[in-house]
Amino acid sequence: MTGISVAPVRIPGLRGKQAREWRQFVCWAAAAELPALPTTADTVLAYLAEIPGTPATQRGRVSALNAAHKAKRLPIPGAAEAVRRALNPGRAQRLSGLRAHADMIITRLPVTGWPDALTDRRDAVILLPATEGLSWHQISALTQAEITLTARAVTVGAQPLLVMPATGTSACPVRVFSRWATIATHAPAATGHIALERLLADIGEAAARTDDTEAEVYVPQQFPDWYARQPLLCGFDERGLAHGYIDELEPLAPDAVAEIATAHLLAPPVPGAGPDLDTDWYERGIAARYGI
Repeated sequence: MTGISVAPVRIPGLRGKQAREWRQFVCWAAAAELPALPTTADTVLAYLAEIPGTPATQRGRVSALNAAHKAKRLPIPGAAEAVRRALNPGRAQRLSGLRAHADMIITRLPVTGWPDALTDRRDAVILLPATEGLSWHQISALTQAEITLTARAVTVGAQPLLVMPATGTSACPVRVFSRWATIATHAPAATGHIALERLLADIGEAAARTDDTEAEVYVPQQFPDWYARQPLLCGFDERGLAHGYIDELEPLAPDAVAEIATAHLLAPPVPGAGPDLDTDWYERGIAARYGI
């Protein structure tokens, strides 16, 4: 055994079948030399793959893990999108059409220009997790500290809650979040709007000279450490000032997140912009979001 501590077998509030399922997971995790509390989405997926069962049995196992983590006030592993898709194989298929539609929308959103690029870069960030299955409340509650950017993927949350691999396209999650990180670096400052107007103009000029709309993205632009606990998303006034106090952003409310996402997703498609989706793609996507 390594130095991994063994999670408590008994969790207050867990009884009957949930308690048995929790004991089984603790024993499995100890044998695999993996932490059981807290656990990660990857560990849960490995457990479900190694200990097969009916869909109902697997959902019961994850429910027990969720209950144990909730009792200890830890992140719920069953909230991770990868786990939700493992428990509902049709979920990924239903969301794929929604994500493809979002990618087409993001490709058409300007990334330079004042002040439209502020909201367009933010809206692109909203569209990606929204069409990957996160709820409006989950998206609204995200902080900058919960976003990890590498050249290969965007990781949301420590579990992780969601992983979006790089695609190399203009709608690539790494590029989308890097663009917004550029905004987040300046937005909370008192003169942030002045710096951003100049920066976006410079990026636009550079892109025009090189005929490359991605001229500003060479390596993943990280969110600044000094703003790590700031909300990921915010609104702007007509001057380009971020909503909130100086050095303290006001988070975008769930209702606003929902309004922004649905406005883009329900807008009439541009003719010839991409493959046609089924007429019920939006309803299927919403159903998938809530596991219906």
